[in-house]
Amino acid sequence: MRDLSERGGGDGWINIGPALTDAQQQLLPEPSMLGSWFSARGPTVPMATWTPSSSGSRPRPVSIGIDHGVGPKALERLREAGLPLPTDWRKVQDNAKRGIVVEVPRTVEHRIVIGWLVSACWSLCGIDIDNHWSAVVNSPES
Repeated sequence: MRDLSERGGGDGWINIGPALTDAQQQLLPEPSMLGSWFSARGPTVPMATWTPSSSGSRPRPVSIGIDHGVGPKALERLREAGLPLPTDWRKVQDNAKRGIVVEVPRTVEHRIVIGWLVSACWSLCGIDIDNHWSAVVNSPES
């Protein structure tokens, strides 16, 4: 996160999600082509995405998102679960199919953002998961 942030261009992103065991993967519903087209929900196991802020002529804040399968009003469910959106973070979208998108001030520490994302994914997960997480860093060429 620090490396992507320090570049200042807003390029790259990090995907974060629970690392599932084989037994947990077997609990997931079988995906179907029709289901993905007509379903109003995202995946059973949430995945979070973090993108760095950009500076320069078109600055933008840090952006985070969560693709989930709990349906509408996920941020309300998170608030009820004790994970409200911090007051200085701005909701961009809370959609049943496209997920949550939030803008975060660039001054918020990375550990705070990751902590909230992991806790939110855990709360929105449709199966029991362990405390094992993976991250995939998508970095632009230097």
